[in-house]
Order: sequence, then structure tokens, then C-alpha cells
Amino acid sequence: MQTPQRKLISIIIPSLHRPDLTRRCIESVAKQNLSADQWEVVVMENDARPDSIPEDPLPCNTRRLLLSANYGTAGATNRGLAASSSRYVLLLNNDVELEPDFLPMLVSVLERDEHYAFAIGKLLNATDRVRLDGAGDALLLGGGAYRLGHGDPDVGQFEKESRVLAGCGAATLFRRSALEETRGLDEDFFAYLDDVDVAVRSHLLGFKGLYLPSAVAYHIGSATFGERLHPNITELLTRNQLSLMVKNYPLWILVQLLPRILAFQILWFSFAVRKGAFTPYFRGIGGAIRILPRMLQKRRQIVAHRRITCAEFLALLRASEGQIYAWHQARPPASRSILLNTYFGLFGAPQ
Repeated sequence: MQTPQRKLISIIIPSLHRPDLTRRCIESVAKQNLSADQWEVVVMENDARPDSIPEDPLPCNTRRLLLSANYGTAGATNRGLAASSSRYVLLLNNDVELEPDFLPMLVSVLERDEHYAFAIGKLLNATDRVRLDGAGDALLLGGGAYRLGHGDPDVGQFEKESRVLAGCGAATLFRRSALEETRGLDEDFFAYLDDVDVAVRSHLLGFKGLYLPSAVAYHIGSATFGERLHPNITELLTRNQLSLMVKNYPLWILVQLLPRILAFQILWFSFAVRKGAFTPYFRGIGGAIRILPRMLQKRRQIVAHRRITCAEFLALLRASEGQIYAWHQARPPASRSILLNTYFGLFGAPQ
């Protein structure tokens, strides 16, 4: 029997009880300017039930795996990776629709430079397409993650190709070999910041990430934190912020950045309290403590395989905080985050 040809791209779509979104997402993939033999879609149906999955027949080049439980974004994605074979992997949420050149453009980035682990495009708000959903993810030295440009009008402020620390897991193209070196997404994270975590680990291995504004997709996503803050999101973000730093920050950097980390956590706690999320915040702290032994075990492995110096990693974090600062300062004063105003008021502009 002839062995099937390895695909260029596997598109992994975790799904949970939204067959309508999943079908629209797959339809946008089918419109990509790629030949049909170059790609496949693998839909990972968390907590699959007959009434919660797209009806047969599935679109061309699409298959699905039915999961008996909800493994979260991270667990479902890892199972999709194990069930596929390709040179590149698109991590794609089912509430995203792609412009036809999205994948060809991102593939061209990874093809031209083997040091790029991932490439991302510009995400626009699916229900208000003149507003940004995000132009890459960045991290404060104090551990807070932000999606650059989120919620702002798209007026050309993110039209420059640029290096980024991370990409939103809603639509990020990875080089499979790099993703395998990181050992995939961390299932202890379940959801939220699992995308930032895997990107940080790829940087620690010496890889890079690139934002390409000409590659465009549309993301429904959740409401902004300023409007709604679901208790589960607060809990997961709190737990995963702390876990990300414990796992990935070298010890002397953790010590050096401790004042910023503590300050950010106080500010994040204050924000959570204002949004009525006092209890979820402390559930997140408790969750971080419970998984601390596993994070420390993973940390030893990450340290053993790190290919960049502590100084290089700190420079990477400073550059990422600089992107948050530049975005924050460019916003109208009335639109600026109180949390970031306070944080940068305490520590100043990144050096």
C-alpha cells in the first residue's frame, strides 16, 4: 500500500459544543489559496456529544476526533498534534475565520528562515472588523500578558512586520519540529496563557516569532476584561501567570524581577476585586500552589535544554514589555488601562 503524502499544514481546531462556529471556521480554511493536497483539518471535539458536533458529511480534507471529556485547549491541541503529520501546524480556534492568503503568507515566513518557530497575522474583531483583536502577544517583566492593540480601532498602527514574543493561540502557525522540541502545550495550563507559555519555551530554545500584518484573520473571542471577567478566566489567568514564570524564568531573573512580579500581582488582585472576582483570584493562587511541584519538575527540564543566556532572555522580556508600553502610550489617555498606568508609573518606561 502506498504511504499517504505528508501534508504541508495540519490545522488543529479544538472545539467545545459550538458546531456552528466550527463549520464556518472550516469553510474559511477551505478558501485558502493552497492546493487541496497541501492541508488537512483535524477537529478535536472536547466533551463530544451527538448534538454538539458538526453534522456529517464533514467538509473536504476534514476529520475529527471525539474526546470523551473536556481536555481544554492545551489537551485537545496536543491530541490533535499526535494524530497528524505535517511540516507546519496551525493552532486555530473555531471562532476564527481566515482571509484566503492567511496561510500562504505565514508559510512563506517559516520557509524563508528556519529560526522562526511561529508566525502570526493580524487578528481583527469578527463583529467589528475595523477594530483589532490583536497584533501579537507580549509579556510584562512582572508577568502580565497582553494582546497588543486589543480593542483599538485599526488605523494602521500595526502595519510593520515585527518580532513578537508570542502569538494568540486563536491563529498561530508553528513549525512542527519546533513545537515538538518544546513538547507541545502544557496541559496543566488547560486554557489561557498556554499559547504564551509554549512561545516562551520556543524562545528559550533559540527560536523566534514574527508578526506579519498582511496576513489577516477575524476572531470573535470573549469580551474585553473591562466589560466582563468570568470567574473561571480570572482563576486560570492567575494560576497560569504564576506557573509560567516559575517554569520559564531563570532563578536570578526571578529574584531580580521580584518587585515587579509582586507589584503586578497586587495590581491584578485589585483589578479582580473591582470586577467581583475576589474568590476566583485566590482559587488561582491555590491552583498555582497545587501544581507547583510539577512546574518545578518541568523547570529543571527547560533549564537543561535552554539555548540562550539569561541576559538574552531578559533582553527578550524587556523588548516585549517595551511593546506593551509603546502600545499603551499611543492610546488616548481615556482608553489607557489603570493597571498599566500604575505599573509604568511605578517602574517607568522599559530601558
